[in-house]
Amino acid sequence: MASVTGLLILTQPVRSIIPNLPQVLEKASKYVSRTLYVHLDPMAQTAVPKGSQGFALYSHIITSIYAKSPRLCQGTDVRVLLAGFKGLSDVPLRTSSPIDKVLFDQERVGNDLITLEERYKSFITSRDKIFLLDHDHPVCEADIIEDAFNASANQLYSSVVIGGTFDCIHEGHKILLSEGLLRCKDRFTIGVSEGPLLKNKTLTELIVPIECRINNVRELAMDIDPSVEYNIVPISEPMGPTRWDPDMDMIVVSEETKKGIELINKARKEAGLKILDGYIIGLVEDELKTSDEEEEKISASSQRMRLLGTVLKLPVSKPDIESSPYVIGLTGGSASGKSSVAKRLANLGAVIVDCDKLGHQAYKKGTNCFKQVVETFGEDIIGSDGEIDRKCLGSKVFGNKDGLKELNQMVWPEIGRLARQAIDAERRKGTKVVVLDAAVLLEAAWDSFCHQVWICIIRRAEAVKRIMERDGKSEADAEQRVDSQLSNVARVKAANVVFCTQWSGEYTQQQVERAWNTLNCYLQQRDEHKSQL
Repeated sequence: MASVTGLLILTQPVRSIIPNLPQVLEKASKYVSRTLYVHLDPMAQTAVPKGSQGFALYSHIITSIYAKSPRLCQGTDVRVLLAGFKGLSDVPLRTSSPIDKVLFDQERVGNDLITLEERYKSFITSRDKIFLLDHDHPVCEADIIEDAFNASANQLYSSVVIGGTFDCIHEGHKILLSEGLLRCKDRFTIGVSEGPLLKNKTLTELIVPIECRINNVRELAMDIDPSVEYNIVPISEPMGPTRWDPDMDMIVVSEETKKGIELINKARKEAGLKILDGYIIGLVEDELKTSDEEEEKISASSQRMRLLGTVLKLPVSKPDIESSPYVIGLTGGSASGKSSVAKRLANLGAVIVDCDKLGHQAYKKGTNCFKQVVETFGEDIIGSDGEIDRKCLGSKVFGNKDGLKELNQMVWPEIGRLARQAIDAERRKGTKVVVLDAAVLLEAAWDSFCHQVWICIIRRAEAVKRIMERDGKSEADAEQRVDSQLSNVARVKAANVVFCTQWSGEYTQQQVERAWNTLNCYLQQRDEHKSQL
């Protein structure tokens, strides 16, 4: 069985590490399931070039580890510890998780083995050290790659700064942090985006709160290099503290934001502050990309997209409702694609209870609800067929918050009663899963008799566009409809599973199938557990 946390110690000469990385990482992944720390042993620090070329070689090794790890160490959080690369310590300074297993890249014998066992005696025992490559594994060397632009920034600086959203922390973030920390000796500033800077991000509703992102990047940074002072601050405008902080020497940015260096230095020059040296990291190809909708590079946007259709929040036990059928409350704003998702779930085997159709039944002629509505809003809402004219009724409550609230207080309880009645009928039939399709699921508190809440979200601009095309509404009317509803953020807070129909139908289908398969696995395990009791 794989250990939870492992320490991989690189002992091969630094120029030989990169050619063997694929083998080493793939083998290491078989022993570690959660976190793999990587440390450069003094034994590896042979023939390291002086000056900027030494920085370039270390950067190449660190970047290669992170670039290859998503594919070779899937599901494992790989963290390169900078203690060895910066010459701070022969052994790791600290790790946030205790080490369960120690792995060496290559088998060592004789005095080399004695030295390693003595050096890492606080980490290893005779039964838990693993050698990944044979002692006589062939050695080949990698060339040093140093681009002209970054060569001047391959040196130590007192104060270094980086910035980003740092949501769904991925290998690109780790490279950004590591390249800055490798060149930092005293103070490291990290600007974490919030507010307006998040406006145009993909699936902003799934971005975790600023406090969580700051804590996550602090924990990662302290693991990578606990030797520097950290200044981690929220930023709501692109330049952040680089606009006014005089005690900064160098900034690290990604290739897609390199123009920011010029803008920052222009502002600093105008403010009489020192010009920052710049270091640009390249974009890392996402080898786990599974759809054309996802980005070519490793990105938080793609990471958030991969959360769609997964369980974001475990369902809370509700012993007061029947365990069967399992009821999914499906909701979403106007034009969010909720009906499309409901149809896809029906095709997979779910029984749909449509609360919009139940709404028609709720105040049919002869019901108590019919009587209440007519008494409240007048007999002129009765059509020629003797039923309530929904358009006429709608015109009376449109833009009238008090009137709409009063109508809802009459109709929602009745729809809820009919929904529970429909669920009971499915129980008697032996139905396994019921999906309660309800636009106002949360507002009407119908989620109280659902086991899970699944929601559909869509960008505001896309929702407005769809409403205009579908319903022939003006842009102003479409915007008013969207803005009058419960926000996506509020819905996500209540959701166990989130879907987004922003992209192709195929991508939506992938999300739905992912959620459906996960649900069926859960129900199977639950039923097996019950049968064993």
